[in-house]
Amino acid sequence: MEWWVGAVCGVVVLLGVLALYWAEVRRRRFTHIPSLRGKHVVITGGSSGIGLCIAQQCAAEGAYLTLIARTLSKLEDARRDITSSLNLPADTIRLKSVDVGNAEAVAVAIRESFDWRPIDVLVCSAGTLEANFLEDMKPSRLEEIARTNILGVMFPIQSTIPLMKTRSADHPSSIVIIGSLSSCVFLYGSNMYTPSKCALKGLAELLKFELLPYKIGVTISCPAFTQTPMLAEVEEVASSFITLGEKIYLGAFRECADDVARFTIEGFKRNEFFVSTTLQGVLVRTIGRGFVPPDSLLILLLEVLLIVPLRILTFMWQINAKHVLRTNEVPTLKND
Repeated sequence: MEWWVGAVCGVVVLLGVLALYWAEVRRRRFTHIPSLRGKHVVITGGSSGIGLCIAQQCAAEGAYLTLIARTLSKLEDARRDITSSLNLPADTIRLKSVDVGNAEAVAVAIRESFDWRPIDVLVCSAGTLEANFLEDMKPSRLEEIARTNILGVMFPIQSTIPLMKTRSADHPSSIVIIGSLSSCVFLYGSNMYTPSKCALKGLAELLKFELLPYKIGVTISCPAFTQTPMLAEVEEVASSFITLGEKIYLGAFRECADDVARFTIEGFKRNEFFVSTTLQGVLVRTIGRGFVPPDSLLILLLEVLLIVPLRILTFMWQINAKHVLRTNEVPTLKND
């Protein structure tokens, strides 16, 4: 082959890479919601954990908040923490003491929130987890987890969408679902939690396309284990499950809730569909993304290059997981 043919091919490849990079830079400069100043952000599960961190960061950007959770005292503590740390007036944050699994109560709370200020962003962060084997769970507890983790996300979204549609042409808005890496890969010993998070990924995919005719973005954020009160409770009563899980998944990963909140906010501002908050998350996302394509050609190219090596790694991981499960004691709860 003549030398010039190779040179031309090299130039073409270089231009292609530069074009992809330019397209990615332009995509990242685009903002679906440029600023949260003056926007109204409604957050379920906003009294603690990731939801509270998102609330704090949105308030710091000048957003008005409605926090929804079951326990009024925790909501009041959350508002006090936010307003005191940011020197904000208390009337910038509304509180709704509501069980997100109660469709009627949620509908009323969302309607009242919208009447106060039109809703620009809905963040669904409410969730619960109990570590145990499926056969050892009470059916009533499984129903409770499913109601909170699945219906407790669907009900607020169902009530919010018609309200957002009334103003979406001139006011871009976003629906944000806090999923988990277990939306893509199972979490050992999580019974209903993994199925519920898989359901949320399916819900996000459905909504992304149902809402395409409107300026309503859909984002699902999928962090790994995050340092929250919920995880602390699980570690207290089910440390053996956590220890075995760390061996299965090749390490102890703990994300900071503030970092998860920051990545999530940056993601929904740019209307990114699938937000990963760590390198581990990017790799898992590549394998478990499903039918919905990436947000950019550059990410698509990266995932195409990674998919075969990652499939080989999952086979090797499975060998390790089987070895761990065969050579370690079956985990138990501390109160068993």
